[in-house]
Amino acid sequence: MKLAERLKITNSEDAGGTRKFNGGLDRVISVIAIAMTVYHLYVAIFGLPEWLVHRPLHVAFFLCLGFLMYRGSKKKDRGAGIVIDLILAASAVFVYIYILMNFERLSRYMFMVTKLTAMDYFVIVLTFLLILEITRRTTGWSIIIVAAVFVIYTLYAKYMPPAIRGASVSLKNYLAYMFCVSDGLFGSTVNISSTYVFLFIVFGCFLEASGVGKFFIDFATHCTSGLRGGPAKASILASGLFGSISGSAVANVYATGTFTIPLMKKAGFKNEVAGATEAVASSGGAIMPPVMGSTAFLMADFLGVSYAAICRAALIPAILYYLSLWFMLDMEACRLGMKKLPKSERSEFDWKSFFKQIYMVAPIVVIIVVLLMGKSVFRAAFLAILTTIAVGLIHDPKSMSPKALLKILDDSGRSAVTIAAPLTCAAIVVGTINLTGVGLKLTTIIMRLASGSLPLVLLLTMILTIILGMGLPTPAAYMLVAVFAPTALTSFGVPALTAHLFCFYYAAFSTITPPVAMAAYAGGNLAGAPAAKTGWTSCRLGIAAYIIPWIFTFSSALLLEGSILMIVQSAVTAIIGCYALAGGVQGIFLDRKLNWFMRIVTLVCALCMIISGTVTDLIGLALLAVIIGYVKFFAKRQPTLA
Repeated sequence: MKLAERLKITNSEDAGGTRKFNGGLDRVISVIAIAMTVYHLYVAIFGLPEWLVHRPLHVAFFLCLGFLMYRGSKKKDRGAGIVIDLILAASAVFVYIYILMNFERLSRYMFMVTKLTAMDYFVIVLTFLLILEITRRTTGWSIIIVAAVFVIYTLYAKYMPPAIRGASVSLKNYLAYMFCVSDGLFGSTVNISSTYVFLFIVFGCFLEASGVGKFFIDFATHCTSGLRGGPAKASILASGLFGSISGSAVANVYATGTFTIPLMKKAGFKNEVAGATEAVASSGGAIMPPVMGSTAFLMADFLGVSYAAICRAALIPAILYYLSLWFMLDMEACRLGMKKLPKSERSEFDWKSFFKQIYMVAPIVVIIVVLLMGKSVFRAAFLAILTTIAVGLIHDPKSMSPKALLKILDDSGRSAVTIAAPLTCAAIVVGTINLTGVGLKLTTIIMRLASGSLPLVLLLTMILTIILGMGLPTPAAYMLVAVFAPTALTSFGVPALTAHLFCFYYAAFSTITPPVAMAAYAGGNLAGAPAAKTGWTSCRLGIAAYIIPWIFTFSSALLLEGSILMIVQSAVTAIIGCYALAGGVQGIFLDRKLNWFMRIVTLVCALCMIISGTVTDLIGLALLAVIIGYVKFFAKRQPTLA
């Protein structure tokens, strides 16, 4: 009998290289995952141990889980591959035990002073290889290539072109620094992965199991049931609410898309539009307060500002993004001939039942209140988890039974692998920048290429952020660029918070940007649509994501800065601009078709309205009057389905 059959291994068809154990080994994986979750909850309550104890343990946990859960290739499991993965998982345990056994010596390490042994270097190299391999399996080659480039730079900096030339670091010194210094491999990025990010993964799993996620979907479905293109608009509401918490656009697509995508297809939306809608809506969860997929906490930690300041600044841009998507899909439904359901055919929303279940939003309220009170993210997340357990017990006691709780803890540990792995690989880049100071050189290069032009700096930063973020979870994508790209913007007088939000937006929306549009491909997979077609459709529907960061960089009013009158004027004109943007892209305005010339006029109107300023607003209003006059007297009405 083959080893795979003995271990009762099945290969998942929908997740590429994942494997599933049905026998005793599955219970071993569950024990590891539960232990990982329980440990992280424990330190959230009682405090973190020494970094050299805590952070490597976090890495060892996800390495063990990763090598057991993810195959080395997409081919079916064979005996040799399974044995190799078991050895790799055991190697991760060995690395951590070695650190504990040599803790006193390694904790006293002084860079370029303390001598390490040959065995130390063997363990360090082994750790690097394990991290790179699990990242390849879970995320792909993109971030590994970036990490390799930074490593090569560190070793051969003195041979580089003058613009980035620096002092080379020997391989031994580099490995020692990365492993034994708190700013290296186990630095701030791994610390963030093992604290904020992990806790909100746990929180998301508890929310989904408690029924809060379903409550969001049901609420969104009922609110949009009578509207034109209702299922697509339900996807916007549900994915925005749930995506803010989940932290992973791809996970959000699978969580809400399994319900919303079939409804969109049934309503008449094309497969690629249904998949793209879910992808764009899910990706937007990362920019939607209050949780912003945990990245708000990373940014707050990075900038040294309050969580409330991040959410306050992100609020209007997030609303504009979702309004733009709403308008896009309303016009898409109009183009497809859909119409509103008559009141007689609409299912009545049971408001009485809704208010009876209003307690379901308590976990979100707890997070917001606790953080606004100035308490730690740890405390907020832990209290929110406890609140979710209470909500689950009230809503459905079975959802929080001892068996169900173990399942939630198990799912939390398993879910963390795909986010923790690329974040840890990103730590190689961040650690290298800390060691060499190459971040300052990269900033200088961007500024030189821009030749003193802020728009050109913004363009270069946008392109660089999208490229570096391809295929990565949003927290990892943001961390890669946050260490150097915002500095180029702040040197032109852009406020630090604005600069980080600019980079964060493009890091978040690399998930819908081809060629590596992971959220779009997940949506296409669920919808049965071609991956490339779904990716480009996502770009079209989510076009506002590529424009809004430019606007708030030049107009701080959209970040709730300035007088109330200025903020209201900017917000109202930007909303009109988002409608015009959707009209120009879709070729429809007030349910009337636009010819190519009027589409261009509508796009110009959109930009003028979105850009804050009295002059641009007046130009935009004048163009808007022209467009309304055209559609009223000359354009043909878009036909609707009978």
